[in-house]
Amino acid sequence: MTKIKTVLIANRGEIACRIIRTLKRLGIKAIAVYAEPDKNALHCHLADEAYCIGPIPVEKSYLNTTNILHIAKKANADAIHPGYGFLSENAAFAKLCTDNNLIFIGPSSDAISKMAVKDEAKKIMANANVPTVPGYEGDNQSIEALSKAAQKMGYPVILKAARGGGGKGMRVVTKHDDLNDAIMAAKRESKAAFGDDSIFIEKYLQAARHIEVQIFRDHFGNTVHLFERDCSLQRRHQKIIEESPACHIPEDTKQKMYQAAINAAHAIDYVGAGTIEFLYTKENQFYFMEMNTRLQVEHPVTEMVTGFDLVEWQILVANKEALPQKQENICLNGHAFEARIYAEDPFHQFLPATGTIVEMMLPLDCEYRLDTGIQISDKIGIYFDPLLAKLIVHGSNRFEALQALQHVLNQYHLVGIVTNLPFLRNILQNDAFQAGNVHTQYVESNLQALLPKPSQPSPQHIAIACLVILLNRRLHSPIGQDEKNSPWNQTNAWRLNLPYVETIKLQCQQEEIEAYITHPQQNEEYYHIVCKDKQLDILINGKIEANKIVIFFHTHQVSVDFAQVDDWIEIFDQGQAFIFKRITYSGADSTSLLSGDSALLAPMPGIISKIWVKSGENVHKGTKLLALEAMKMEHTLSAPKDGAVKSIYYKIGDQVEEGCELIEFE
Repeated sequence: MTKIKTVLIANRGEIACRIIRTLKRLGIKAIAVYAEPDKNALHCHLADEAYCIGPIPVEKSYLNTTNILHIAKKANADAIHPGYGFLSENAAFAKLCTDNNLIFIGPSSDAISKMAVKDEAKKIMANANVPTVPGYEGDNQSIEALSKAAQKMGYPVILKAARGGGGKGMRVVTKHDDLNDAIMAAKRESKAAFGDDSIFIEKYLQAARHIEVQIFRDHFGNTVHLFERDCSLQRRHQKIIEESPACHIPEDTKQKMYQAAINAAHAIDYVGAGTIEFLYTKENQFYFMEMNTRLQVEHPVTEMVTGFDLVEWQILVANKEALPQKQENICLNGHAFEARIYAEDPFHQFLPATGTIVEMMLPLDCEYRLDTGIQISDKIGIYFDPLLAKLIVHGSNRFEALQALQHVLNQYHLVGIVTNLPFLRNILQNDAFQAGNVHTQYVESNLQALLPKPSQPSPQHIAIACLVILLNRRLHSPIGQDEKNSPWNQTNAWRLNLPYVETIKLQCQQEEIEAYITHPQQNEEYYHIVCKDKQLDILINGKIEANKIVIFFHTHQVSVDFAQVDDWIEIFDQGQAFIFKRITYSGADSTSLLSGDSALLAPMPGIISKIWVKSGENVHKGTKLLALEAMKMEHTLSAPKDGAVKSIYYKIGDQVEEGCELIEFE
């Protein structure tokens, strides 16, 4: 039997990087593919070879089966690993691989097809003695038939797309008057997302938990489970934090879940890694929701509590080898959490965020696993899924694992892009989450309490921002920071009997701050920093070591992470981020970027929050044109010279990328 020697990964980002690492450990050649914007992506650098498969959008690249198969043959690949998303649950693609003598590292196209149509999948599961949610899966898709079924079921009900998932085409209906509009909206969304407007209806289980069981089955019918994961913490049907094992579920109920999951795998002659998702109710009942015929995003928590590499198992099964372990040898060890880091703005309705990764700060002095596909200088755009990274931790029990997750989240920082990290840190402080008492609707029901509040800088944070400026200036002087008394290191004019007082102007959250710094004279050690508005009167000194600043106050010492990019300073303290901009200009609050003589370009990625002018309007140099919200602050863009506005290309609320044309002048 021919063993797999070369694998093409038909994916990108963190999952492509994660698969490549296992392939390299197994001595298997890894082939990466990329869309044009991903040419310098991390997964391309990690792979043995990388090939372009087309431009964006994804239909022309990562979903372009013709190009992917062409590259697979060109690179002499034996197999294709689809990762998750994109083509991972595409039955036609799985069959194409087989027809082209390529091993599809996943289940058969037949098994994928049976689980792809959600209402049909429910019927198969019911026949296999897997509990299913009461509902309507009829062929009659008329408003009358669906309405009658919903009334018979009793409200609330949930509408779901028959041929898709991921929350698309999904609507919760609490009263009959809202049903017609919800049906039409669900059908439109389903048609747009999956090319089919068929829906089915289920009884909506309130305050239910999302519990899923990881299973593996080989070509010989051997089937095992690798315990369960709790994925109840969700927003808009998208998972946020996952954990294994699930707490507060009786052991006998778990055993029944495991058996139901194994029954499901047998029912469709499944091969490979799969996940059976259940809804678990307050009444200690569980119901089949769907089967994911692929590797899950949250598979690392299972790997952490079992010690097995699930991608390696996928390769073994694809090689038609028997499962490497029997059920009795698979043990549960401790507790694990995974937190998903997204490029989205929790301060502004979780809008997708764009930007350039200018700094990555990783946790120190602790054990964790980071699955990511990003690197410094990567541009995060709007073309792909906003998942940037996953932080995974393990502890001997849930309390220890939760403490570890909080510790690493407080130390993990991405500079240059807005993320959901403040939201994740806030969730960890929530009493219900700490007690393991959340359900799938918990986040939506308690969103206002879970949302992070903008961090107000304390006098100490203002002093630290000033000190970063002072120490970095000394550090990059011609002589160096150790020669502070050298005349070559003096940036202030000498004055008789008076110390040098410098004014540093900062902006934080649209507020301007003036700090007055008295520089140390000979034989003195500390800067004296005063800021009347913030009641700041501090003696301070310190030293910089990479991205960490150690601050010596007159009475104590503090160490925090920071990043400085041009005039931007970001201070990270106890899981909070404080962003300061040094104001080095006088006059109006303005930032502008001019292309030639005819256009105003966006100086950074952000959201248009205000527009002061109209097309055809004459403006003078310095006239306020529009406001751009970025890095949690509002930046006013002004006219670089006299002229007339010809066209305004965006409206309030639009997200723009760095360098795009905002306004065209006559």
